[in-house]
Amino acid sequence: MSLDTSKIKALISLLEDDDCLIWESALDELSKTEYSKIEELSDIALEQDIVDDNYNKRFHLVLKKIRFNYLKELFLDWKQNHQDNLLKAIAFTCFIKYEDITEEDLNQQIERLRLDAWLEFHYDLTSFEKVKIINYILFQLHGFKGNESDFLNPNNSFINKVIEEKTGNPISLSILYLLVAQRLKLPIYGVNLPNHFILTYTDNEADSTTDNFKNTGNQSEPTGEPMFYINAFNGGGIFNQEQLFHIIKNMNLEVKNDYLLPCNNYQIVLRVLKNISNAYRFHKNEDYKLMDELIDAFEN
Repeated sequence: MSLDTSKIKALISLLEDDDCLIWESALDELSKTEYSKIEELSDIALEQDIVDDNYNKRFHLVLKKIRFNYLKELFLDWKQNHQDNLLKAIAFTCFIKYEDITEEDLNQQIERLRLDAWLEFHYDLTSFEKVKIINYILFQLHGFKGNESDFLNPNNSFINKVIEEKTGNPISLSILYLLVAQRLKLPIYGVNLPNHFILTYTDNEADSTTDNFKNTGNQSEPTGEPMFYINAFNGGGIFNQEQLFHIIKNMNLEVKNDYLLPCNNYQIVLRVLKNISNAYRFHKNEDYKLMDELIDAFEN
């Protein structure tokens, strides 16, 4: 909504009302404020000089709701127009909790990892040798690893914190891995295996030249048949389809193509959002309700 200062002041004052119907109505109305006006709204609130714990919590929720409404717009626009750019959507997921993180910030950090790997590449490497180089760069040189001791920590799903703390969950480490690999023009994609996201190297590799290794273009729809699989959570372990069959059966699941074949960027982003929601729910963080609204909008 456009900012009418007198109306805003009236609504803000209602946030400290004891009647839940009144303050909830005021909260909903304030939450319709455009994200670009959020600083202006905060300034008006400060001028009110209201000292009340309930008011502070409610106004903080107003700001969160405004941000999540804005996030819905960002994710829906990405879904409709930018699915080839996985990094853009991953930057949006960081914005859920870390408002100062930008796509460019993440791009620079991913590019540094890509360059480290590219310096080790040459044209006659086999697919396994290329994977071993990426494994060395990510898991030995830079020390990335799966966070087994605190698996449901929400930060495991925010790639800015994964890069900072060098730990993550299966899907965040897989995303980091494939963002580096795809910038090296390697046909590595995600596989939406239940409970444990993995990667696959497909047989649709471009001719190996050093020029290809410099290409940083985006990839969206996966192509090619799986040659082998990679587990980024355990340091890049490589296994074949027969071994994956055993893993799926040990999970007491029926073998399906969705568990064997590469998935697209939309499926990856949706799973990240659901992981964040589940982590919030596990830690009794009420933001899971806002996450579920965001997920519902993104899916439907």
